[in-house]
Parts: sequence; C-alpha cells; structure tokens
Amino acid sequence: MKAAQFFKANTLRIEEVPDTQIEEKNQVKVKISAAGICGSDLHVYRSGAYITRTPITMGHEFSGQVTEIGDKVKDFKVGDCVIGDSRVYCYNCRYCLAKKYNNCESLGFLGEVCEGAFAGSIVVPAKNLLKICKDVPAPIAALAEPLAVALHAIGKSITEGKRILIFGAGPIGALIHAVLIKRGVSDITIAEISEYRRGVISETQSDSIITAIPEGKFDLIFETTGSAIVLKDLLPKALDKDAEAILVGLFSKEMLFNFTDIVEHGWKFIGSNCFDKELPMAVKLLEDNYKDFQHVVSHQLPIINTQDGFDLLLSPEAKAMKVILIP
Repeated sequence: MKAAQFFKANTLRIEEVPDTQIEEKNQVKVKISAAGICGSDLHVYRSGAYITRTPITMGHEFSGQVTEIGDKVKDFKVGDCVIGDSRVYCYNCRYCLAKKYNNCESLGFLGEVCEGAFAGSIVVPAKNLLKICKDVPAPIAALAEPLAVALHAIGKSITEGKRILIFGAGPIGALIHAVLIKRGVSDITIAEISEYRRGVISETQSDSIITAIPEGKFDLIFETTGSAIVLKDLLPKALDKDAEAILVGLFSKEMLFNFTDIVEHGWKFIGSNCFDKELPMAVKLLEDNYKDFQHVVSHQLPIINTQDGFDLLLSPEAKAMKVILIP
C-alpha cells in the first residue's frame, strides 16, 4: 500500500510499504477512509520533533472501517465505522495511574512513535478506537480528534459572560468557535490574518467579530496559532486585567516574555495539551449534527498528493482549513 512517510525535517515521501498486520490479540486493523493533516504534523514536518524513528508513516487524525480484529477484542466487529484516539501512553506513570493519560510522562502519538494513518490501513490497540455512526461522512468523522482538542481547551475555563478572543481561525480555532456558538456564547472575536480563513468563518452566519487585528480588551483568549508575534505582541495588548489565556498552539522556538506583566495584571496563562476525556463528547457532537462542523474541512486530496496538502497549509497565504487525505 502507499503511505506518506517522514524521513527528516522537510522531507516527506510517498512510499510503497507492506500492508499492516495484526500482531497482538488486543489489536484492530482499520481500513483508512480519511485522515487529517494536523497542525502538529506541520510542526513535526518542519522540525522532526517527537519522531522516534525514520522512516515512519505520519498521521494521527483518522476515520475508517474495521476489517480485522484480534482474538481478545470484544468491543468491535468487522464493518464498524471508527475514529482514532491518537494518544500512546505508558499506563505506569503516576498520571496514567490517575487516568490522566494526556499528561503521561512518556506521551506520544500515532505517526510519531509508531506507524500512523497516512496510509491505506492502520493497526492499533482496540483502546485507540471509538465507534462512530456510519451516517457521519468520513472526512467529517476524522475531525473527532481535533474537536476533542478544542473541547479540552474550552474546558480549561468558564466561558459564560466573558469577552472571548480566539487567535487563529485554522481548524482548532474554527472548532473552538463552532463549539462556543453551539453553547450560546455570543461575545466572540476571531483574529486571523488569512483572508481566506476569515471568509470561511464569516459564512457560518454567527454574530462573531472577524478581524485581522483585534481591538479592545478581553477576559478570555484562546491562542491557537503558535505565532511568536501573537504571543509577544498581540496577546498582551488584548488581555484585560485578571484575564486568562489558554495556550493551544505549538511554538517552534523559545521566546522571551515579560513575566512582570503577568504579575502586575493578574493574568493566568494555562496550557492545554491534547485532550483528556473529551473524545466521546466529540463523537457525540459530530453524530448529533456534523453539519455544524463541515466548514472546517476545506480540501480533500488523494494520499499520493500529501506533499501538496502540506505545502498548501504551510503557504503564507493559508488558503486552507483542514486538509483531508483519502487513500
């Protein structure tokens, strides 16, 4: 089968690799229907961060259909439609023992520490799968994992009655926005430099303010861009006193920050890593009304054109939202 494999920073190739095979009794083989390119995939592609061996098949956001199950698998059967839990954790550290798997001391992800989903099939432990209704289109079902990331970020604070700013209208920012709208939050501003992405959000028919550079002060800010300019310059200007900033985006380098501003203004900076127990909630949201989220998927490309998808997302114009790969 064909797979998109990472070799080194900025080097991705389509390779012919052996079909995946079940090797453990608790594993499930899934035929990939759709796989999304994540912002962390872009980070890995540019830096080689998190990769434990090369070459390795990338990809951790996926939907598909069960084609084979191991002897000890009880909760799935051949033909089930499923989505992936991207996390690979140890079970043994103090966080895993407390079932806080997203804080695992050796946390890794599919496509970084083991073979991923940018291929025709994947074999994973049954614990890494959740069923999803077959009525949810495969490209939208593949949004379950990033939607869980968005839900985890939202859960870090109380949103009711706050002036909210979202930096970035890429997939995570757009999903945060969609969830907040569904929950009836009305005072939302989205700051996004890409005209294309601003246009996508404007078509959701919300009352949110959509702008390139935000004006005024806010009580709660979601930072989804990983941009040094946002963190150092724009975010401090937008935070009101006693405000909170939820950091979701991955930053490519270390930065200096005036921590005295945090003290003097009473700001709270909160990191939001991956997701905790939100994946079933994400599946339920998609099953109940996937159309509320379909605007997040902008492109569907055959897996042989994976490089085109990465180039599209890394271009300065950012004329894409979520790029979905189809085997």
